[in-house]
Amino acid sequence: MHALPHLSAAHPSAATRLPPALLERFARQRLARGHLLSTPGAAHNRILYLQEGRIRVFVASEDKELTLAYLSAGELFSTHTRAYLRCESACTLLSMPTGEFARSMANEPGMLGLVMPVLGRILDNSIALIEDLAFRDVAGRLARFMLVSARQQGVALAPGMRFTLDLAASEIALLLGCTRQTVSSLFKRMEREAIITRSARRQFVVLQPDLLLRWQEGGAAADSAETVG
Repeated sequence: MHALPHLSAAHPSAATRLPPALLERFARQRLARGHLLSTPGAAHNRILYLQEGRIRVFVASEDKELTLAYLSAGELFSTHTRAYLRCESACTLLSMPTGEFARSMANEPGMLGLVMPVLGRILDNSIALIEDLAFRDVAGRLARFMLVSARQQGVALAPGMRFTLDLAASEIALLLGCTRQTVSSLFKRMEREAIITRSARRQFVVLQPDLLLRWQEGGAAADSAETVG
């Protein structure tokens, strides 16, 4: 099963992971929620290091957006991609021209270990998204999302798994390529069928993982009104 974007607590502070001498060469910015950091084909290529906040990485056409990942504090990313980058909350960001960063990496071999995990996660998420859109209806996509989230961060709680989602229904919809209304409707259906329960607004308990797995494999397709994203 492919891993979905990491949804738990933010990573350790950037300042504890980058060499102090390198930190001094980054430019620091404080950006408001909604700020568009980068677009495809942007003229200036930069390496970004997120100290605080959350950034959405997505691709878009004229009428649709697909989210590839959410970057958390402590992660590195590059603007030299075909993706858009937007602040989903107020962000504190460090940035450096890509060429300068590449020269720094030559002197700091350990830096590659900070870059590769997030790039690997973006690739994994992209492949998972392609599989979802090609082979699963929206109910199956949401079921897989819930199963992965429960397995990544769940706490055993007989008879199921308890976990917290840090994303709103609208953000989950962007990850799954559907609408917020569809996600909300499917959550309600899962609760009616006692597949999941919510102990708080964003706290879930998976009561019947076997039924979620059946949804994922298309064995319990939602009504047409619920599955059109």
